[in-house]
Amino acid sequence: MEFTIYTIDTAPEDSKAALVHAQQTFGFIPNLEGVFAQAPALLKGSMTLWDLFTTTSFSPIEQQIIYLTVNYEHECHYCMAAHSGLAKMMGMKSEDIQALRDNTPLKEPKLQALRCFTQRIVQARGWVEDAEIQEFLAVGYGKQQVLEVILGIAIKVMHNYTNHIAKTPLDKPFQPYIWSKPGIESVNSI
Repeated sequence: MEFTIYTIDTAPEDSKAALVHAQQTFGFIPNLEGVFAQAPALLKGSMTLWDLFTTTSFSPIEQQIIYLTVNYEHECHYCMAAHSGLAKMMGMKSEDIQALRDNTPLKEPKLQALRCFTQRIVQARGWVEDAEIQEFLAVGYGKQQVLEVILGIAIKVMHNYTNHIAKTPLDKPFQPYIWSKPGIESVNSI
């Protein structure tokens, strides 16, 4: 099924302000937000949660680790490419981006713990063991961060699932970061 990618001019009236906000946030309107515009509440919810996630106690790099980890687990080609580009713009090391794209360990133990904890929450659908939470806390994160990971996952559920359903085409700025899950199709490196 094909979904329309709306612009500010063509979007439903209730989506126009949120698309303007998306354009201000990203410098252009990503195709995902253009698809979201079909459902104004989804677009507004996504943009609101995106903005809220930037106010968490996680650094921009840690936020991208959460996003990329969830994208990998959900096999979202669109978001893996988009967040690879965003992570690079935020100064994440290329080898860390590649590790997240390949599902190989990050070198920094604390960041690897964040990645593993995020991955475990997704895989277990939230039913993580107390010991897994303790491992996360033992590297220097707190209970606030346990809960903030859930916010990052929630954002990616909206994004990843929409991309799966709509088969959102990748935007030109993200083309250099095309991604396929290792072992499934060819993988482009960054």
